[in-house]
Amino acid sequence: MNIFLTIITENQTQKMQAVQLAAFVQTALGADWGIENIDSYYKFDHSYKIALKIVVNGMTRSEIFQLAITQTDHLVSPWLLYFDQFENTIELIFNKNENTKSVHPAFDAIHWAHLQMAE
Repeated sequence: MNIFLTIITENQTQKMQAVQLAAFVQTALGADWGIENIDSYYKFDHSYKIALKIVVNGMTRSEIFQLAITQTDHLVSPWLLYFDQFENTIELIFNKNENTKSVHPAFDAIHWAHLQMAE
């Protein structure tokens, strides 16, 4: 099972800022998470798209769900949770707003994030 985490940043004028944020996110999530790519994000000025991925094997779906929910909460909150009972998968979506809580000030640069599962 693959878990993908896409992060859209804000207020980052240089790619190096996004690279540093991606490294910090990777540290918070764990070494098993790989940084897939970091690119300028076309929809917003001073914004980057960070893509991360982890491969999880030997875990039940419930354990994978718990891992996804727990690890994303190590970054920012709140997250919206979508459960697909037919595919037995979840998606998590974060949208920054006035109620957002960041675990670390570096994560204040996260504007939007999406976690999804795929075989």
